[in-house]
Amino acid sequence: MKTHKIDNEYEIDLLVLAINSHVKLYKLCWEINKKLKKNYVKTQNHTPQNTKNQSFERYSFVDENTQTEYNILSNRSDSGYLDPSNKSVNYFIIVQGGVYSSKKIIESLNKIEGILLVFELNLSKINTITPFIIND
Repeated sequence: MKTHKIDNEYEIDLLVLAINSHVKLYKLCWEINKKLKKNYVKTQNHTPQNTKNQSFERYSFVDENTQTEYNILSNRSDSGYLDPSNKSVNYFIIVQGGVYSSKKIIESLNKIEGILLVFELNLSKINTITPFIIND
């Protein structure tokens, strides 16, 4: 009997930055908007694929000049963690599409009051990127 292997791995243009901060997400977004001249707004909570009862707070911003979408997600919800392997991380910034420099983004975020640490998440070393994929 022949067996067929389904390759469901797909490449996605995705940058995930992890943020440690002692401030609430709305305050963090306000600081980023003020200092970096962005326009993050509260949007519908993020519900990762393959989960039904987990919902994570989300703020979004689209840079029309570079066609880059930025989403800031809380790592914690009442029902668990977005990324259980990084429980010490408070928030994630997901950058999709367009043109961006991860180094410049990290440098600018490090200047924000309330951000203690920013680092790029190595997606090849985590179990799954599914929680970070935003489809809406």
